[in-house]
Amino acid sequence: MRSSAIAEELIDRGKNVVFVGQISGLPWVWERIATLGFNHIYNESSCFLSDPESDVLILDSYEIDEQDAFIAPEKWLHIIAVVDEYTPNYCCTLRIHPGPDSNWTGNSKTPILAGPNYIPLRTSLSKSVHTASQLQHRTRIAVVAGGTDLHGLVFEIARVLLNFSEKFEVQLFSNSTVDLDLDNRFHINEVGRRLEELTKDVDLVLTTASTASLEFLARGLCVGIVCAVENQLQYYKALGELGVAAQIGFRTLDNDWKLDKEKIYTLITSSAVRKKLLAKASGFIDFKGAKRIVDALTTL
Repeated sequence: MRSSAIAEELIDRGKNVVFVGQISGLPWVWERIATLGFNHIYNESSCFLSDPESDVLILDSYEIDEQDAFIAPEKWLHIIAVVDEYTPNYCCTLRIHPGPDSNWTGNSKTPILAGPNYIPLRTSLSKSVHTASQLQHRTRIAVVAGGTDLHGLVFEIARVLLNFSEKFEVQLFSNSTVDLDLDNRFHINEVGRRLEELTKDVDLVLTTASTASLEFLARGLCVGIVCAVENQLQYYKALGELGVAAQIGFRTLDNDWKLDKEKIYTLITSSAVRKKLLAKASGFIDFKGAKRIVDALTTL
């Protein structure tokens, strides 16, 4: 999603942009790619021949081998790599670290743009607006674990919420199924196009410490985060230390969930705690990250 946000900015500026890659199991992401305005879409890198005199590669991957012929520096005018601590050490002109830590440098001396100012967000996202009357309703909660909920976090959190007697409303977003007897406070949705609509006025989002958490923070929503996989640990630590999101648990190496039930309960029942988080997060991420990245790219 972060790559598509950069592409969206380039397309809006009238640039010739192509997409090279494969998307499986995420039809809503594929629909976004298919309709964004790319000049061409290629499933295989062998189908695209780059021009080293003019073409710029924006590379966002954990899996492409560093020696892959497609990303050889001599085939491109510039290579821009979107990176974190688990990204291979790709040879590139510029690195982008779209995370909460502006001082992050990684293990390379290649120039880097890092921090909240360089978090690219989709233009379809919008700020959440809570009116005084809305704040008086029963607490509305959204539980999201990225695009697929690969590790079953959504229903693990649902199990915790089931133990609370409060009259809240919960929107669960998962493409998985589970044998769990949910009461009428819970509503199950597929992850997809209606995610933004159904979360526009929620009081609390419980999600993974991933790009999704950054999107919710930018939208002005109160966020509790879980570290589900190793490459979310940096976001989990940094967002918690900055006080812009509440750390509510993690998945162990043995695939067990350690969720802080008391903290989750406090987030649900205390509007004061939620307001404090919202105040800290206010202005932390704006919607200009993709613009700043493209500005830097076009001046190379």
